[in-house]
Amino acid sequence: MEFQKIKPRRTVCFRSKQVIMELLEKYESLKGKTSPTEFCKGHGVPVGTFYTWLRYRREGKYKAEGRFIAISVEPVVAEASRPIPIFASISSGELTVQLHEFVSPDYILSLFNKRQGS
Repeated sequence: MEFQKIKPRRTVCFRSKQVIMELLEKYESLKGKTSPTEFCKGHGVPVGTFYTWLRYRREGKYKAEGRFIAISVEPVVAEASRPIPIFASISSGELTVQLHEFVSPDYILSLFNKRQGS
């Protein structure tokens, strides 16, 4: 009887576009210091996959700038507007529900049932 050597299966690792972009940027910063093969071994990326990412980046699939825009981190203070009048206020123990418009009794009952865990 002859035994065949079975190759272990390679695990598939799915990475988000953001993670791929971060790895490509990291490689660009280390480009002169390390080879693509060493970089791939250090980050657990198959070399062929890495070269595919580089090709996609050249073709514009992984753009350096995304579709998002930068926003300021400064806190925004909203202007005080007139308060919305309260239509009804219902209390049960610690829970107080303030309604600003008419709702069906079934909705109110479902709120309290969720609170009780049923």
